[in-house]
Amino acid sequence: MTQRMQDKEESIKQLRDQLGHLTNELNKTTEYIQLLEIQDESKTKRDNLDSEPEHEISELLQKQNTISHEIILVKKRIQKLSAKTILKIELLILPIVIVLLFFVATNYAIQPSADINSSIKTRYMTENLRGSITDDYKYWNVANNTPLVVNIENNAGASDQNIQAVKNAIMSTDMITDDNSQTYQADSAPSKYFKGWQGAVKTISDTKHYVPEKFNIIQSPSGEGQIVITLSTIKDSNGYSGVTRTIVDGNQILKAFITIYDAGKLTDTQTESIVRHEFGHALGLPHTSNTSDLMHDSIAADHSYISTCDINTLQKLYNDVKPSDDFCNNE
Repeated sequence: MTQRMQDKEESIKQLRDQLGHLTNELNKTTEYIQLLEIQDESKTKRDNLDSEPEHEISELLQKQNTISHEIILVKKRIQKLSAKTILKIELLILPIVIVLLFFVATNYAIQPSADINSSIKTRYMTENLRGSITDDYKYWNVANNTPLVVNIENNAGASDQNIQAVKNAIMSTDMITDDNSQTYQADSAPSKYFKGWQGAVKTISDTKHYVPEKFNIIQSPSGEGQIVITLSTIKDSNGYSGVTRTIVDGNQILKAFITIYDAGKLTDTQTESIVRHEFGHALGLPHTSNTSDLMHDSIAADHSYISTCDINTLQKLYNDVKPSDDFCNNE
């Protein structure tokens, strides 16, 4: 490897380190803005006073825009350097690759590759207004027939078809009979499942707290809405495909943030499955230890639907019954 190529690789490494730092700073700034907005809204409603941190939020939004611009510039520099380096390396190794391909083609039968995305990892956390992690059961406390505003922030530039997959996981009322879906019941008979939470929650009645069954979906970059779904270009370093973070006051959910990582590389089916799982958290459902359930922290990409058990557990939660860690294991 020539000295010039080594220098370029070192430059790319430094730029990637800078990109990682900027990305972390952007995430922290965004989360702080969201927390300030929640605190401001809560204080304004309680004291009927003008919002105090508006100036601070405005400065943070300006900082957010500056960081985003810097990230774009760094990405462009990385792409430019990488393109030149890759071209030179390709020219060097091309003869070797041709020989290897000939060897493989003449000596081995090519086997189909395994599906590396057969399982999807997810994470869920709840925080109070002081930023402390809590682990008690949570629910929305809204007036009957009041819709929740769900905001889709398409930071990944996902296609219209991918956005529709997000909406389907929330708004669909379709039911399916699927004997290949994740197994929730002991018998072998096909079971019925919901594709979307709109249809699932409409079957719930007689609860102490009203279960939200109406959802208004908007698309805005400003972070408004009670449930914010962010389609991100970032690839999570721990391998998570989806994360839900809810802000709570006591047992009441105030706001929920769902992040779908590396969203531009997901299929419509994967996107729908992840959102279906994460939206269950946004409504209050925790993880279950049942590896076959939709609300397990690792789910199948192709067959993850809302079961009768998930619906029954949500109904119990809104009747002040805390779900056990193994809910849906015996249903």
